[in-house]
Amino acid sequence: MNRFKNILVSICLVFSSTLLAQDLPNIVIVMADDIGLGDIGFYHKERTGKDPLVPTPNIDKLIRQGMRFSDAHSPASLCAPTRYSMMTGNYPYRNTNSPWGVWSPLTSDGIGDNATTLSRIAKKAGYNTAFFGKWGLGGVWNGAPDDYSKTEGGAPRFGFDYSIELPQGIQNKPYIYYENGEWMKLQADSKLVHIPFEQTEYKEDNRKRNRDGIGDSHWNPSLAGPILANKAVDYIKNQKQKPFFIYYCSQAVHVPHTPAETLNGVKIKGSTLGKHGDMIAELDAQVGMMIKALKKSGKYKNTLFVFTSDNGGLNHDRAMTQAGHDSSNGLAGKKASIYEGGHRVPFVAVWPGKIAKNSVSDVAIVGHDMVATLSEIVNLPLDDKVLDSANLLPIFTQNSDQPVHKYLMHMSQAANGPFYAIRDGHYKLILRGKNKKNFKDLKPIELYNLKDNIQEQKEMNLIDRPEQAKRVARMHKKYLELRNNHTSTLF
Repeated sequence: MNRFKNILVSICLVFSSTLLAQDLPNIVIVMADDIGLGDIGFYHKERTGKDPLVPTPNIDKLIRQGMRFSDAHSPASLCAPTRYSMMTGNYPYRNTNSPWGVWSPLTSDGIGDNATTLSRIAKKAGYNTAFFGKWGLGGVWNGAPDDYSKTEGGAPRFGFDYSIELPQGIQNKPYIYYENGEWMKLQADSKLVHIPFEQTEYKEDNRKRNRDGIGDSHWNPSLAGPILANKAVDYIKNQKQKPFFIYYCSQAVHVPHTPAETLNGVKIKGSTLGKHGDMIAELDAQVGMMIKALKKSGKYKNTLFVFTSDNGGLNHDRAMTQAGHDSSNGLAGKKASIYEGGHRVPFVAVWPGKIAKNSVSDVAIVGHDMVATLSEIVNLPLDDKVLDSANLLPIFTQNSDQPVHKYLMHMSQAANGPFYAIRDGHYKLILRGKNKKNFKDLKPIELYNLKDNIQEQKEMNLIDRPEQAKRVARMHKKYLELRNNHTSTLF
C-alpha cells in the first residue's frame, strides 16, 4: 500500500511539474554583433526624421510590439568581455582569468563548472536549452587541440542541450561549425584543411593579422547567417511540451562583411549602399525568420523575445556614412570606445500580454541583467556568485520605474587607453590607466552630466570645475572600492 502511495505521489509531482513547465514562457535572447542604435531603422528615423538607408522592418516591428530601453548598455565595448558577462551576470572584470575578454578558443573561459549562468538556470528550471552562433567565450579546448573534429567545452559544457557553435564567429579560426560539440561538415566531402587568407574574405588590410588557419574545406562566411537562422527555425518547429531557452548570437554584423545572396526569400547582397548595410539587412531577416517560426508554431504568445547587441556600432562603410547613416546615432564614439557610442545599445523586449506594446523605459540597464531576470521568471533564487545583474521583470510589466543599478561600470581597450568609467545617476566619470594589468593607478580625465550632455561634448567636460572636485574624488574612490572589494554594483 505504501509503495502504491509513493508511486502515486511521484506521478503527481511529475504531472504538476509538467504543468508548471508549460506555464513558463519560452525565452529567446538575440545578441547581435556590432549593432549600434543608429543601425536600427526606427532610431535613425527618430533622430533624423528621415527614412533609414538600411530598413530594418522586423526589428522595428519588435520595437512597436514591446518595450524599448533608452538607456541600455552592453557590459563592455567589445564582444569577448560582453559574452562572459551575458552568461554570468557579472561585469567582465570579475573574470580574474581574463578581465579583458577571452580572445582564443584555446584559453580558459574563466567560468567554473558550478558557476551560475543563463543556460544553467534555464536547464535547472526544466527548459530545453539551445545556443546558436558565435561563442567567443573561450574554453572550447583545454589546451592546444590535436583533434579539431570535436570540442571539449564551449556551449555543451554550459548545459545547452543543443548547439550550433562557431568558436570565434566568422572572424577567426577555426573556421568550423560544431553541432553539439562535433564538427558539422558543410558538405559530404568536407575536410579539415588550412584555410588561406583569401578564403576568409577579409579585406586586404587584415592580411597581417594572422587570419588564416584551420577550417572546413568548404568554408564560406556568407553561409553563416542562413545556416544559423535556419537551424534556429528548425529548432523552434521541433519544440513540443517543454518550454525552451534560446541564446542566439548572430554573426552579423561583424567583419568580414559577407552578406548572403538572399535569406528567407529576401534579397540581401547588394540591397544597400554597402556590405555593412547588407549585413544589417541580413540581421533583420534573421530576426524576422525566428519571429515567423514562433508565430507559425503557436509559441509566440508565450515567448519573451529580447534583442540587444554586444557593443556599439561600427560606422564602417564610407558611402553609408556620407549618405547620413550613423551607427552611433549621434553619440560620441563607436565599438571599443569608452564613450556612449561604444556601449549604449538597442535593447528591446517583447512578451505578448505581459509587456505593453510600444512602451519605453528610461531606466538604465545592462545586457547581463537577463541573468537575474531569467532567474526571477523561473522562480529560482540567485546565489552570491551573481553580483551585477538586476531583475528587469518589474520594469517589463511596468510595476516599477525605479533605478535597478546604483552604479554602471565601463571598460575600454581603445587606443591611448585603457579607459574605465563609472556612472552614478546622470554623472559619468572617465579614468585612464597606464596599462591593462594595473587598474589602481587611474587618472580621472573627463566628467560628464549625461542628462545635459549625452553626446559627451568635450567643451562640456566638468573634470576641472572646482564645484565638481568632491564628486570626482568620490566617484574615483567608489570605482576602486568596487573593483578591489568585489562587491555588488547594484546597491
